Amino acid sequence: MREAFNLIKNIGGYTMQKRFQIFISSTYLDLQVERDEIIKTVLSMGHIPVGMEMFSVSDHVQWEVIKREIDSSDYYVVVVAHRYGSQTDDGISYTEKEFDYASSKGIPILGFVIDENALWANKRTDAESDLRDKLKKFKQKLQNKLIQFWMSKDDLSSKLSIALTKAIVDSPQNWLGQGFGLDCK
Repeated sequence: MREAFNLIKNIGGYTMQKRFQIFISSTYLDLQVERDEIIKTVLSMGHIPVGMEMFSVSDHVQWEVIKREIDSSDYYVVVVAHRYGSQTDDGISYTEKEFDYASSKGIPILGFVIDENALWANKRTDAESDLRDKLKKFKQKLQNKLIQFWMSKDDLSSKLSIALTKAIVDSPQNWLGQGFGLDCK
């Protein structure tokens, strides 16, 4: 595990630690506390978390900004609980659309879905049956990838730390964005 924290690149005589950009995708209002914990975890590992709450954009350019940020990320983390989330004009949630896009680009995906036995406030759950149906289908889609189930924000943070370390060791990406590694000659 320590290998992930010691990925070093010697560039022109300078030794630099690799810092990876991690795109964090989830619904927002119901997972604010969990997102904050994820951001702290990624920062504590020495990497760069990216998520839509970190910059403001107008609605008409939002998807272009999201795609650009996913394209420049080394890893994609998706966290799902009991809300489907804000939907695009085509009726798909931003979280699901981001997941589909990251999948299509071959970006390593770390998926975390709340355990059905986890304690969860009703106010943090979709009430509408059509949204619950879409969420159920999205969770099934996620289960086609290797995902982990989480019970609490602390459990999520711990599992993310281990999964991200393993992903970095097992499938290291270019430094600061796919295809944007430094080429020193």
